[in-house]
Amino acid sequence: MTSADNTARFGIPLPVVAALFMVLGMGALALNHSLVRIVTSELHPFQVSALRFLWALPIMAPWMLRRRGALLRTRRHGLHFATSMLTVIMTASFFVALAEMPLAEATALNFTAPLFTTIIAALLLKERVEFARWGATVIGFVGVLIILRPGFAEIPLVALLPIFGAFLLAWWFIGVKRLSATESTATITIYQTLWSALVLTLIAVTVWVTPTWEMLAYSAAMGGLGTTGIVCTSRAFSMAEASAIAPLDYLRLPFIALIAFFAFAEIPDGVAMIGALIITSSAIYIVRRAAIIEREHRLRAEKTTAGSA
Repeated sequence: MTSADNTARFGIPLPVVAALFMVLGMGALALNHSLVRIVTSELHPFQVSALRFLWALPIMAPWMLRRRGALLRTRRHGLHFATSMLTVIMTASFFVALAEMPLAEATALNFTAPLFTTIIAALLLKERVEFARWGATVIGFVGVLIILRPGFAEIPLVALLPIFGAFLLAWWFIGVKRLSATESTATITIYQTLWSALVLTLIAVTVWVTPTWEMLAYSAAMGGLGTTGIVCTSRAFSMAEASAIAPLDYLRLPFIALIAFFAFAEIPDGVAMIGALIITSSAIYIVRRAAIIEREHRLRAEKTTAGSA
């Protein structure tokens, strides 16, 4: 980037603006996750999952109607549907975990997605993964074992849900990366929201109860905060290098730990927090290193193209 590219309209460096967008996005998502605990106290997690996306529909309506629905045009309906089904399962699983587990622990276990992404990339996609990233992956799973403590405590089945969600999230990353080669972020987000709202509502019909006005207000806030988090994150990545922005995703953990402490009097378990820090550190290294490698490959490809021109 040139110095001009690094300066925003009001003289603030773009990386700083991007970081602020990312922090705002993570704060919104942390609040969103915390509201899940409140709403699931009266409604089934499946219904809460559906409401989260149903409330997002009117928020996204201006996007959908922009340029007479131009953002809805796509030839990749199959991949949109597949990634949306991953979103459906991930959301429902994670919301059950947030309803039943300490918020910080559920969030930390869900941070294992980059660990699974590394394994999938190496074993199935045949990408070269250097020793350092393999080491970080192993260390990350040590953090998982510290939180779950197999052999020392009975592992509740619900504790496996955020890990399962992280495994699916790794596949979701791969699917969205393929979609982004031809689709805009807005188009991807719209189809994710439409399909997820429809399928989750069909699932939630079996457990649906009429929510109170209070729960409707909380669920509406969830929809707004969730959409805000996604938009801010997308905006941040469009303004700065992924290697600089991606690690800020893990601000969700301290944010949600603070909210859980003040709102629900949840005091983090010391051993679990050690495991959470190990997972987070490993994931940050993997994400940052992968982004740097991707940037290097892109620069080499650009130089090769320029040299052959």
